[in-house]
Amino acid sequence: MSETGTTASLGGSAPPPKRELSALRQIKESAQALLREGKTEETWELLLSALESVLSRNCDLELLVAKLRRERRNPSSEQLDPAQLALLFEALAGQAVAEPEIDPEAEAQADAQLDREIDDAEKSDLKTEKTTKRKKGAGWKTLGVKREVHKLEVPLAEQTCTDCSRKKNLIGEDVTRRLEFVPAYFVEHEYHQDKYACGYCKDGVTTAPAPEQVLERSAATASLLAHVVVSKFVDHTPLHRLHRIYNRCGAEIPVSTLSDWTAAVGDMIEPLVERLAERVLEAYIVRTDGTGLMVLDPTSPENIQRGTVWALVGDDRDVVFRYTPTGEGATGPWEFLAGRKGYIQADAANVFDRLFNGRAASAIELGCWSHGRRRLVALQDMDCRVAYPLKLIARLYRIEHLADARKLTPEARAELRQERSQPVLEKLKRWFLATIKSEPPSSDLAKAAGYALNHWQALTQFVKDGRVSPDNNLCEQQLRDIALGRKNYLFAGSHAAARRAANLYSLARTCAQYRVPPLPYFTDTLAKLAAGWPQDRLDELLPHRWRLPEPAAPDTSST
Repeated sequence: MSETGTTASLGGSAPPPKRELSALRQIKESAQALLREGKTEETWELLLSALESVLSRNCDLELLVAKLRRERRNPSSEQLDPAQLALLFEALAGQAVAEPEIDPEAEAQADAQLDREIDDAEKSDLKTEKTTKRKKGAGWKTLGVKREVHKLEVPLAEQTCTDCSRKKNLIGEDVTRRLEFVPAYFVEHEYHQDKYACGYCKDGVTTAPAPEQVLERSAATASLLAHVVVSKFVDHTPLHRLHRIYNRCGAEIPVSTLSDWTAAVGDMIEPLVERLAERVLEAYIVRTDGTGLMVLDPTSPENIQRGTVWALVGDDRDVVFRYTPTGEGATGPWEFLAGRKGYIQADAANVFDRLFNGRAASAIELGCWSHGRRRLVALQDMDCRVAYPLKLIARLYRIEHLADARKLTPEARAELRQERSQPVLEKLKRWFLATIKSEPPSSDLAKAAGYALNHWQALTQFVKDGRVSPDNNLCEQQLRDIALGRKNYLFAGSHAAARRAANLYSLARTCAQYRVPPLPYFTDTLAKLAAGWPQDRLDELLPHRWRLPEPAAPDTSST
């Protein structure tokens, strides 16, 4: 590293390069020549133009530094750096903009006022929580953890008062908690079943009943099966890695056996997933999106085929995944959501068009502002003009933050949106229209503005209904588990395996939405299904109704 680079990296001021020194020398000589000729006004113009060039260059460099810092923190993030956005907006304010007119001071005041309202709402909420709640316990929680109660008594010698020699009275007790971790281990249960037969008539043998099986001809209990599916579909652990983990714990279980268990569980829970799908289709809002999944297929030319996993989220909680061998709408969303007339929230992909134009369904389309801003975010490091629409879109989300801080009802949220978000959307639309008029149609900025205008009705639908979200991020969050899983296990073994994986992901993600611990949920549910749980009571096994079984009362008799 050069001396200049070292000085700069340490935060010091490096000497200007020779090129800049030469430029400064030329400007100085030109200014002196103009002064000698008595051209004072031209001298000032020369110096001011040079200063303007330096300031513009400095702003460009600051933008570049902000971009590099953002990429270093999170290369794939679309989150805007507030400092970078401020620089962009400052650069934009210095440009001549014919239409629409932008008042930077008014915009800054609007954002400052919104920030104050959010702070006041959060402080008020925090004050209310402090007055109504007091922190209890040690700051940690346990759920479904085995509890052992130990009785610690005062020694007999210390139960007598040292002053009057009388026996002390028991006035209460203190409770102290300690949390112990026991490493995972296997327990092999061996059942010896007595067999009886009549020694005279030799007619029949009576054998003690065998313990219940979850899967036919399988030694795996519900707890082991639950751990296998949770490890793969919640913790994204491939089965060959799980095989090595179990081997270290003392149980050598072949990968093929683990695969067979996973397949059997995926089939066993299918009735639950179908009931979950019915709940999703009955929901007020259905969010949907899809992602690819590689599947082994001997019939395809390359022995592998790209299938699609479609996510369907109903009313924020219920999650269902559907697998199709292709990404075509006919076997995907057109079939799943055929005939729907309520809200459907999706991105603007063409595959969803038939859900809104009456060919597959006549649903009401809800747009996604995360997709609406994505093309603008891609331009932020190259075109400072996108600072204004990005600032307005950020304000829409700050208004949502305000509604959350105030804990508004859907009706009150809709009123706030119509009062505060609607004017912001009108500013956005004017900017998009002005950009379309002034920019060549082939430019990236014109395409970004055109995308928003083409889907304007869907993008602004959320203002009318407080239950509607401005984006489809919740659905995309569910697909992250698919993305994390395929990065670890790479592909599904067959189309049937991909379908079963979709079933298991459905229950796993629904558990996550309802904050239900997946391991005890699968353990309890699999045991009940294996015992012949009634089909007309399946709702009781869905995550929204499932409750952790009450632990047995601890034995406090021993000291």
